[in-house]
Amino acid sequence: MSNSLMTISLQARWQVRHVLWLLLLSLQLLGLPDTSIAAIYTCPAADGSTIFQDRPCPQKASAGTDSRAVRKLPFDIHPSWFELPEQAEERAFCDRRRCECGLHEREHGSALARAVADALYMDGGWHRYQVSYQLWRNEPAASARNPQLNAAMQEAACSVMMSQQLLRDFSDEVSEELRHRVRSAEERGFDEAGPCEADVEQACDYLDSVELYQRLLLDARALQSPRELITSNERLPVDE
Repeated sequence: MSNSLMTISLQARWQVRHVLWLLLLSLQLLGLPDTSIAAIYTCPAADGSTIFQDRPCPQKASAGTDSRAVRKLPFDIHPSWFELPEQAEERAFCDRRRCECGLHEREHGSALARAVADALYMDGGWHRYQVSYQLWRNEPAASARNPQLNAAMQEAACSVMMSQQLLRDFSDEVSEELRHRVRSAEERGFDEAGPCEADVEQACDYLDSVELYQRLLLDARALQSPRELITSNERLPVDE
């Protein structure tokens, strides 16, 4: 950099600092509290310039520190099943009683274990999203059906994301609970249909847990293969 350009750069920085100093002095004269004065942050922009804002500068994520990438996926499910649908406009949030995604909601109440098991039916959810995506993509943008097709695609995307979030948040807890129930059923001899058919107290409840755990393991094993091998032989086209 030449001396002239360096001089201009230093002058520009001094002018910016001078303007900020005058602004802070004006705020003090107006009697605003110190918290208003302190909440000015100087942050580097992506293009190398400097921006001023009232929020702390965003922290730069180090390479390989993506929490979703580092966190072990439940049941050793292949990471491709936890990719976000490309056209999704919302994000999913789940608690112990329901999942929400935009205007869509999935309630599971006290049946959290069954909800987690149902969430493993993600191959069907992804297939539904792919079909709705293709229908929306093939429809002209000016078509009267376009909003309806987009709404169907967003609903399918939310269904996938609610299943993903439910598995991330509660699969470990549910699998541990079911393993404990299965051990108890085996100790009591309730892991077979006979006691349930004989109306032995609690036998049917234990048998339901055994069957649910077996189903959970079977469905999870199917998702340990890449999604492309199960839902489609071709990847969805990427919008340009």
